[in-house]
Amino acid sequence: MQRYIITTLLFLVVALTVSTRTYATTPEEYEQDIEQHLAGLKPITFRAENEKDHIVIFVENQCYYCADVLKNVKAYTDVGLTMSFLTAAPKSIRDSVIEDMSRVWCAADPAKSLQNSMKGFLPDNDSTPACTQLIEQQAALADRLEIQATPAMIVLRPTPVVFMGNVRPEIILKELSN
Repeated sequence: MQRYIITTLLFLVVALTVSTRTYATTPEEYEQDIEQHLAGLKPITFRAENEKDHIVIFVENQCYYCADVLKNVKAYTDVGLTMSFLTAAPKSIRDSVIEDMSRVWCAADPAKSLQNSMKGFLPDNDSTPACTQLIEQQAALADRLEIQATPAMIVLRPTPVVFMGNVRPEIILKELSN
C-alpha cells in the first residue's frame, strides 16, 4: 500500500510538471519566440530580392511535401517570399531526422545540402556535436510551437500567419493580401 501511494504521488508530481509547461499561448507570443531564437538557430535562408514577407518553414528530410517546397524555392523567392528553413523532428522518426539534418547543417554548403537531402541524397560528411545540438534546438522550437506536421510555414508578421503543407507561393500571397 505504501509503495502504491508513493508511486501515485510520484506520478502526480510528474504529470503536473508536464501539464504545466509554459508554451506561448497567443500567435503574437509564438512570433516572438521565433524572432527571439531565429538567428541563433542558424536557419538555411533563401532571400527574395524584393522581399515582401519572411517565412520560416519547419521541415524534415523524410517528408515528400517538404521536398516539393524546396524543389520550388525559386518560385517563392521570385514573388518576394524570403524562406528560412528549420528542422522539425516528429517523435516517431526523431533520432534519424536529427542525425540526418545535423549532417546537412554541417555540410560545406548547407543550402545545397538541404535541397539534395530532400531528393534523398544526404551529404557525405559526418555531423558534429555542435550541429547535433543546433538541430535539437531547432526541433525544440518546433515542439514549443506545437508543430506536429511538416512542412509548417509561418509568415513572420506581428500576428503570424500559418500555412500547413506545400502551399504554392501565389496562394500564400493571395491569402496575405486579404
